[in-house]
Amino acid sequence: MYISNHERKLIDRICVEIGKYNNFILTTHQLPDGDGLSCELAFFDMLINLGKNVVIVNELPARPVFNFLPYFSKIVNPEIYRHLRFKPDVAIVFDCSSKERVGRPIEDISDARVLINIDHHEGNTLFGDINLVSYDRSSVGEICFFIAKKLGCLNEKVAECLYVAILTDTGSFRHHFDARTFNVSEKLLQTGIDPEIIADNIYHNNSVSCLRLVGYALSNLQYDDKIRAAWTVLTGDVYRRTKALEQDTEIVVDMLRTIKSADIIFIVKEKKREIKFSLRSRKGINVRRIAERFGGGGHNNAAGFSFQGISIEQAVLRFLRYLRSRQQEEKNLDD
Repeated sequence: MYISNHERKLIDRICVEIGKYNNFILTTHQLPDGDGLSCELAFFDMLINLGKNVVIVNELPARPVFNFLPYFSKIVNPEIYRHLRFKPDVAIVFDCSSKERVGRPIEDISDARVLINIDHHEGNTLFGDINLVSYDRSSVGEICFFIAKKLGCLNEKVAECLYVAILTDTGSFRHHFDARTFNVSEKLLQTGIDPEIIADNIYHNNSVSCLRLVGYALSNLQYDDKIRAAWTVLTGDVYRRTKALEQDTEIVVDMLRTIKSADIIFIVKEKKREIKFSLRSRKGINVRRIAERFGGGGHNNAAGFSFQGISIEQAVLRFLRYLRSRQQEEKNLDD
């Protein structure tokens, strides 16, 4: 299986650090998705089987559809973590382009002697003491497979978690993957995990409140045929009325992404004093570059950014003005 010399050297270094220390703290970004979450759970199994002490701390809970995964109930929030008085030797951060993306656990990981950053986002700030960042990998789960192999820890539980990471971050093998991804997935399936059961747990396990959120989002869908953009706005009041979790927004994003005539789709969310934009694209449009223009980042076809100090209406208008001016500039270049 192909792995670059650069990746191999960093994996060797990570395994050395794992061998040296006993206390580990694991975390991911503020709204855990299938990739970051599953890598935490896979590493939890690997480390406890190596006799290590491990705590997973996340700012917010993941979507309940992932609760079939092993150790899901072991994840704690920052308040509970601080009552444990745990002293980490090593902090491992998964799927974060910058340290700030972890949210409140940033204070806790700063207490560690060694900070390991495992990611696949372009624009990663390389904030770790060790930075295993492979931009061309489908997911962090694909990267972590090689660490599991090196440690001799690839069992059925680890494989299930890493398969979920790959499955969800590629949109069920619809984007950002190559032959290596299928190669890794095959090795994971050979451990005995059942891909049908896994897919059923993830995609056929939504709550009523989640679907109410989807219904609201679709009934308030906006579309601009000139710039081929579709979007919907979700305020805090919408989440309260539908009783949906903020994490359920990912289902809305997936639905909007199926719109045939939309090259760019975006979700606008209200969170405290921030107006957050989640962008997705089709037909090769690089939304990471668009997000970076507004201080954000992400992948070429999935990115995000936020505005502060303005209303949702002002934020949407500002972004639409940019998309329209961008389209005009491209048209002028073509002429």
